[in-house]
Amino acid sequence: MADSFDPAQLIFEPPGPGSWRLDPVHVPRPWSPFHGEVFGPNVSLGSGESSRRYGSLSGRGRFALVNGFGYGGMLPLDPAELPARIAAAEETFATQRWRADLVLWEQQVKPATIQSQLALQRINTAALSPEDQLAHITRCRDNLAAMIQQHHRFNMAATLPIADLIAHLRKWLGARTDPPLGAFLALVRGSAPESAGAMPELDRLAEALRADASSRALLAEADHAEVITRLRAAPGAVGQAACAYLDLVGTRVLDGLEVGAQTGNEVPEVLVKGISRAVDAGPPAPGRSTAQEESLLLDALPAEHHATFHALLAEARHNSRLRDERGLYSDVWAAGICRTAIIATGTRLAAGGRLAHAAHLVEANWEEMQAILRGQGGPDADTLAARARYRTSVDASIAPPTLGDPPKPPTMPENLPPAALRIARAMMASGEAMFGLPPETAQEPTRLRGTGSSPGTVTGTARVIRSPAEFGRLEPGDILVTATTTESFNIVLPLLGGIVTDTGGLLSHAAIVSREYGIPGVVGTRHATKRIPDGATIRVDGLKGEVVLLP
Repeated sequence: MADSFDPAQLIFEPPGPGSWRLDPVHVPRPWSPFHGEVFGPNVSLGSGESSRRYGSLSGRGRFALVNGFGYGGMLPLDPAELPARIAAAEETFATQRWRADLVLWEQQVKPATIQSQLALQRINTAALSPEDQLAHITRCRDNLAAMIQQHHRFNMAATLPIADLIAHLRKWLGARTDPPLGAFLALVRGSAPESAGAMPELDRLAEALRADASSRALLAEADHAEVITRLRAAPGAVGQAACAYLDLVGTRVLDGLEVGAQTGNEVPEVLVKGISRAVDAGPPAPGRSTAQEESLLLDALPAEHHATFHALLAEARHNSRLRDERGLYSDVWAAGICRTAIIATGTRLAAGGRLAHAAHLVEANWEEMQAILRGQGGPDADTLAARARYRTSVDASIAPPTLGDPPKPPTMPENLPPAALRIARAMMASGEAMFGLPPETAQEPTRLRGTGSSPGTVTGTARVIRSPAEFGRLEPGDILVTATTTESFNIVLPLLGGIVTDTGGLLSHAAIVSREYGIPGVVGTRHATKRIPDGATIRVDGLKGEVVLLP
């Protein structure tokens, strides 16, 4: 990672042989080296296990940071593995493996994860000795590694059903763009309440506050950190419900997936606004598709495909909740727990003059961090401060889209059996829908084009958000304009009137949550955060994929 924050001085070298592609969807800004070291090998292990179990023909994935930006690549599948993958693909569809994995998630993995993460985050790092602080951070790092693997072990269960639907729709629709693919995918909405910011713990807190006027009055106070403290300490139902909700969301990182991103506890205004909105408006009412919408879209498909379409749509709806939940309860939370422990230790070091700011400890890689905590050297305070300035001053627009060998277009192996071919087509559709951008068109002064991810039209105030520290500027009805979104954005989603992003396709997080909440969304505009002024009035057409700046 560069210690300078001058983009002109950066040199982007491929991190290994072959072709590497930038991932601006998940890494819109530089990640901390600490997180990059943990993420790379563990995402490969988790996603590799998922691909093997489901019979995907994807080879082993690779991930590395270059100047803090994420680059990924794929190694080809060992031909010796092909027979086992083909057999796994047949079993996947014969048993509907994704349904069993959702049951496993709901009944075993998610409950056990909640208990283990709560236990880890309850440890008061600041009260530990320096030696024990290092041991605790080590445990948090190990937990983060396990949670990254866990997240990605459920990749296929979360993505295969909807990717299979997309692959079939593309085959049936051919070159047609009317109706757009996003209109079909909008029929999945209503299947993942937490993607729309709904949580039973938040509902119980809102209900308790509506019944307790004095506690509810706390929400209007200006010191948001104090509001959170007093809600937790409130007697009776309010305090119990506040702790239950805040224990789950307060330690999650807010913007991104890594320890360099702030947690909800660090931006308490966001937590208070979300609670206030729930008290005033009640539980979010996620958008749901209607029989009329479905009927109109079916008219675009040949009648012989209607039964298959209904079956594929049912499976996409069934597993939709896994898209966000597997991250929110796994590595999004674990990254926040790790960050919290690191900053608590950094507070001690900053008080002794070793760091300029407690949070700068996250700028050290693991070897450097251990040296610092043992008093055996490591980067000085100025170097770590420079890294922090760099990571907050640049975004993925400065990074080359590819490194190394020129990328080769994906190809479909010949003579595959039907099940293996079906999974291969679905995974190709998934990659394109996650990262693919529409063809770039000539720029117009007041109009941007992207991919319509969620039908509908809304006119409102554009709020250009570049970091979690700015979430507090969001007001109900604002249109979020940002580089990309992750699962952590769900906490502010109920405030929004629409979403516009620079990056991402129809399976990016922003596309999914805009559909789930039933608000207009346009993704993959490339230039929205640079061309749309903060506070401007814009009109978002989530069907056409257009954003218009209004006078």
